[in-house]
Amino acid sequence: MRILSLHLLFFTLLLFNCNEKSNTDYSARNISLDKSISTDSSVVKFYLPFKKKLQESLMNKPLAYSLSTYKKNDGNLNSSLGNMFADATFELINPIFKKTNKEDIDIVLLNNGGIRSIISKGPISEKTAFELMPFENSIVIVKLNSESIQKMINYLIKVKQPHPIKGLEIILNNDYSLKSLLINNEELDNEKFYYVATTDYLLGGGDKMYFLAESKETTLPVSYTHLRAHETLRYLVCRLLLE
Repeated sequence: MRILSLHLLFFTLLLFNCNEKSNTDYSARNISLDKSISTDSSVVKFYLPFKKKLQESLMNKPLAYSLSTYKKNDGNLNSSLGNMFADATFELINPIFKKTNKEDIDIVLLNNGGIRSIISKGPISEKTAFELMPFENSIVIVKLNSESIQKMINYLIKVKQPHPIKGLEIILNNDYSLKSLLINNEELDNEKFYYVATTDYLLGGGDKMYFLAESKETTLPVSYTHLRAHETLRYLVCRLLLE
């Protein structure tokens, strides 16, 4: 009986603790950052030399001239900037991959959300590349079977976004059902593996592209372990826009 009473007491205290409410009050207010706040001259004096050095660096010097403006959403399911970025990725990565693996890359798949700016008509600098892709993402090659490729196609149809793509030709009906699919002008081969160039961010599940993690083999050769997305854009600026 005594043990039962102790159990009841313990249970009562537990319920009391679980239902205990805090009487703490919180308050907050917004402080606008406008001209009413005076400039701290010591801070300005500290960062001005760094600002001047950055402005005078090679990053701001013109590398090329763009005759048009390129955007990531200037098309429904395709975009000029997305296609250019996918082409640049292929041209830069495929020779390296083929040299080390004796194979060609079949598909390039990147993400629309990874492009954060536009290429405006006029002079282009290396700064443009950093503005377009400010992330430290690395290029990786994954080896996917036909089932994973089909999941990729289903994903692209579902999200309806102009992701940067190369190697895929997807034709849809008016109701967005699949009409035809070609990979480098050939139909999907159920017995074949395909090499897909993408980023480590997407391989890790970014943008819910989970099918990339089904890779049978992931390649990241030492020769481009530190190749970043903005370096790919720099290549695009230096080469594709000059042709």
